[in-house]
Amino acid sequence: MQTLEKIYDLLISEFEDGTADPPALLRKMCAFYGLASAAYFGVNVQKSTAADPFLTVTYSSDWVTHYKKSNYVTLDPVIRSGFSAVLPVEWNGHDHRGAKFRRFFGEASEFGIGYNGLTIPVRGRSGDRALFTITGNGSPEKWRRDLKYLKRDFQMFAYLFHQMVTRRGNPERPMVSLAPREVECLKWKATGKTDWETSMIMGISEKTVRFYVNLILSKLGAANMTHAVTKAYNENILIGPP
Repeated sequence: MQTLEKIYDLLISEFEDGTADPPALLRKMCAFYGLASAAYFGVNVQKSTAADPFLTVTYSSDWVTHYKKSNYVTLDPVIRSGFSAVLPVEWNGHDHRGAKFRRFFGEASEFGIGYNGLTIPVRGRSGDRALFTITGNGSPEKWRRDLKYLKRDFQMFAYLFHQMVTRRGNPERPMVSLAPREVECLKWKATGKTDWETSMIMGISEKTVRFYVNLILSKLGAANMTHAVTKAYNENILIGPP
């Protein structure tokens, strides 16, 4: 099974039954990829604001307390650059030469935060925003090699995690337009294909098909697949055969 497929498997059951535990999911992801830590910083999700964000981390409680006590949110270059960025921000792009920044990253490392990091900005269409951050140890060279192959996985996980958080906060909230693979899945389902048949055609697992179906229903605000297909044709999401 491909790595991206395993990400779906990691999220599917929690996403489907609404029992997801965000910190536990982050810990599972860290264990799967051998990461040092992960964090989700959300604004305008589940009634959170910029002053009181929705925060889920694998960091130690000691680091969180120290971070807040030191008011590092005003210094943290990851926060400052992340919310203004469109593409993922790699920590090695930050200037660590300043004494304040060296102290900040040095203290973070002492509390178990990996020195290498990647922060992925996520934007929703209803004013919701988030930063999804992962960190790792080891040499910068190995980190860059790993990101070359795994950055897409982390971007997908960030998007799915954000959708899970926002959906839990407001199940009726509309989501973004369908991704290409979701459209492909919907096209095959519109022809009457079963989950198994669709999985064979698309080269993915049945779990992933069901995950796509749930996302499609949620994004389109549809009660069932027939309703989703009708809406998709009315909105020109579906036009011709797959």
